[in-house]
Amino acid sequence: MAPLPHVTEVVREFNKTNPAYQSLWERIRRGRRDILGAGANYRCAADFATQLRGAHRALQDLFRERTAPLGRQLIIAALTVVLDAVACWFAAQAIGDDQLQTLVWAGLFLAVLASGEIALDYYRDRSIRAWRLILTGLAAFVIGLGVLRYLFLSTVGVAGPEAAFVGALLFTAATAVFLLFGYRALRAAEKSAAWKARLAARRASRAADKAAERLTTFLDDQHRFVDAYLNQIRPTLLNRYPSQMDQMEDTLRNHLYGSEPS
Repeated sequence: MAPLPHVTEVVREFNKTNPAYQSLWERIRRGRRDILGAGANYRCAADFATQLRGAHRALQDLFRERTAPLGRQLIIAALTVVLDAVACWFAAQAIGDDQLQTLVWAGLFLAVLASGEIALDYYRDRSIRAWRLILTGLAAFVIGLGVLRYLFLSTVGVAGPEAAFVGALLFTAATAVFLLFGYRALRAAEKSAAWKARLAARRASRAADKAAERLTTFLDDQHRFVDAYLNQIRPTLLNRYPSQMDQMEDTLRNHLYGSEPS
């Protein structure tokens, strides 16, 4: 059996027969470089994403009880304050002389409740004494709002003293419950450092996914071009090397995917 010629000689001779074959061959060579570059980019992006995910997990391990998404928890806490708006409005009507003053007072009451939620969360990890003082102050404030609601409900005359007391008590209980829910939402929220790390890890994962898609596209294109080239050169191989056809084709395929001709 005659020895097989070097695959590069077969490729050069075949490409000379038609400029389209030479163009397809050059496209395969460029595709090889594209794959190498895309593969390197993907490995870098994947490694970077893995590092950032590890950093995020490490930050979460420092505060295992605070893993809920920060943005979602802030929205929940804000909603609890908004739900107290009606109760604050009734309390403000007891001391506001007109609608504008009532609105201002209601806004101040809401601001105190919101600030109290934030302060409770802030000082819970820093000073238990300060946290207890704030909690006591908020409890007194909520009770004070209840007294104002009672004065308003009893003054407008739409209900008797007993009904006004029950209404004020219900509003006060609702205010306290919403305040507690808002505080618990803040306590479950991740730290700002963990939030930033999670967003950075998410961005890095998206970049790695895009790099993987780009690499897959290059690989798919390369497969199509190699198959197209082999389909064109196969009759020539069959004509020249009939007994060694399979070996020659395998060698050529490996060459197309591997080293370039010298």
